[in-house]
Amino acid sequence: MIACVVSCTKFKIIDWVPVTFQVRVQDVQGKDLLDPANDNSWLAGTKIHFRGITIDLDETGITAPVTKDIPAEYKGFRLEKGKEYYYLAFGEFHGGSEFDEEDMTIMWPDGKINVITYSRKLNKVKVEAKQTFKLDGVKCSSPIIIIR
Repeated sequence: MIACVVSCTKFKIIDWVPVTFQVRVQDVQGKDLLDPANDNSWLAGTKIHFRGITIDLDETGITAPVTKDIPAEYKGFRLEKGKEYYYLAFGEFHGGSEFDEEDMTIMWPDGKINVITYSRKLNKVKVEAKQTFKLDGVKCSSPIIIIR
């Protein structure tokens, strides 16, 4: 019995939820600018730059998000339909990873850019993840909302 207790406490497996970055885009009145019904054709050519790689936005396969998809499955930079709005999604990334102020740069077709900075610290003893988001240097919440 002692061997069982010692081995169970020593090898604790933690199933971290994967990380997916979500970005809403709306106008000053709150209109969802990513909704295809609102003529989101201005998105063509949108890219994201992360860790030295530039990825094109996939607009062709708009999907509903999966509610439970563990382990993390990288699905690229894509347009997804949420319950109430559309959003840009990037990831998934392994939830057990730490991020130390990593930048993702969204490059819009009109030449404008937005920089999202993400930080994630893990406390494996308490099984907690502390994460912070910044949009263009200003602390924000998730999903990130960009006003255009």
